[in-house]
Amino acid sequence: MGLCEVLRLYPPVIIGAVVTLLIQHDPELEDDDSKEFKPERFSEGAANASKHQLGFLPFSWGSRFCIGQNFTMVEAKVMLAMILQQFSFELCPSYSHAPSPVLTLQPQHGARLILHKI
Repeated sequence: MGLCEVLRLYPPVIIGAVVTLLIQHDPELEDDDSKEFKPERFSEGAANASKHQLGFLPFSWGSRFCIGQNFTMVEAKVMLAMILQQFSFELCPSYSHAPSPVLTLQPQHGARLILHKI
């Protein structure tokens, strides 16, 4: 659920993501809390996470959807599980949230983390 919510808020590829962001953050098509991080909106699956049929499009839709979608989601979950088995982490106190669209969405000032070996 958390991974889907991150992809909803911050689509990974900027080219073509403008339409996605307009749909996913439009208060008329989404709930009033569309800009808040709420993973529980995916508790009943991605199809029911939005009022609009096309409200969740991190990998596009229709005949031109990303063929690597399933692999990407599995790979991300496995990598995250492997990292969380070895480390706990927290954001550095000096972190400022500033997403920056280049070719992909990246933190403008980096994402400084403090890692603790478990």
